[in-house]
Amino acid sequence: MTEIDRIKTRLKLSQQRTFPLRMQEFGLDLAVHEGVYPPQDFHSWRWYTDNFPPVEGKSILEIGCGFGLPGLYLAKLGAASLVACDIDPKAVANALENAARNGIKNVEVIESDIFTNVPPHRKFDFIFWNYPSVFAPDDYQYEDNIERGAIDPGYGLLCRYLSEGPKFLTEAGSILLGFPGGARDDLLSEIIGANDLTAEFLGAGNHPRVSQINRMFSLRKRGLSV
Repeated sequence: MTEIDRIKTRLKLSQQRTFPLRMQEFGLDLAVHEGVYPPQDFHSWRWYTDNFPPVEGKSILEIGCGFGLPGLYLAKLGAASLVACDIDPKAVANALENAARNGIKNVEVIESDIFTNVPPHRKFDFIFWNYPSVFAPDDYQYEDNIERGAIDPGYGLLCRYLSEGPKFLTEAGSILLGFPGGARDDLLSEIIGANDLTAEFLGAGNHPRVSQINRMFSLRKRGLSV
């Protein structure tokens, strides 16, 4: 069984539950609805939420927000504003519900294919993506929107994220990339070089219940000073 087959099987099994699921995480009361990327089976969001850089007074754009973490917690923690986006309308509705459920006001949730619907004049201190790092051939066809949270054909999504992201940053802003151990570091390095970026390794770790190592990188245009 290939890595893609294993991921597809896990994703299908994740939907064989009674929905909505209720969760208490990071002091938030959360619901997870059917068809949304399954946080109970893929735990990287826990580590990224726990290990995000300080956000007090910062503006944040989260790509692929899913059910709402870490973005909603960061908004509650002291971020000036959060724009959370997802390509899946089910995820957008789920994140909006969780924002309302917890009384979080400084958040916008929009349907967007990476930066497609982000207003071009908006600038952010942090742009973050818990990236879907499973590599697939360029011609891979998704069976459903849940697969978009795990699989990137040809790493084309990563190319878009790192090539388009810098124009949405404030002068001192940075692109944050959640990129797990075992992913295609060779392709990541190629894309970083092709877009004239510098990468700073911010840290690595995992959730106690899983073995996968999560890593976070900070990327900026080469030659820019903080």
